[in-house]
Amino acid sequence: MSFPERLSRSAEDYLEAIGQLCARNEQGVALVSEVAQLLNVKKPSVTAAMHQLAEEGLITYRPYAPIQLTDKGREYANHVINAHNVLHRFMIEAAGLSPERAEEVGCMVEHILTYAEIQEIEKRLNNK
Repeated sequence: MSFPERLSRSAEDYLEAIGQLCARNEQGVALVSEVAQLLNVKKPSVTAAMHQLAEEGLITYRPYAPIQLTDKGREYANHVINAHNVLHRFMIEAAGLSPERAEEVGCMVEHILTYAEIQEIEKRLNNK
């Protein structure tokens, strides 16, 4: 997959949250209030992040309207969600962490490793 220069940790977290919310919603959209609740942040923080993601061409955003992922944004969000899931699985299966600790550590590590490194971990997990 080819992506723009990697987003900041915060921007990736917002994009991941939007991707999760859009996947759960029949219309494939997310609301600022849902993102704020999921990430435990204030709505103004979400709004600022939405402007950044819109500038990157990853979402379609207008104030007071639902957030939609662009095709590029959906691909990027799916990649981030997959990386999160791979690392969560790795932390449980290979490192022996509890699911709760695996979630916490996986969230930190997903922003440190490159996408190529995460893909290599996924390959090794799948070849067990």
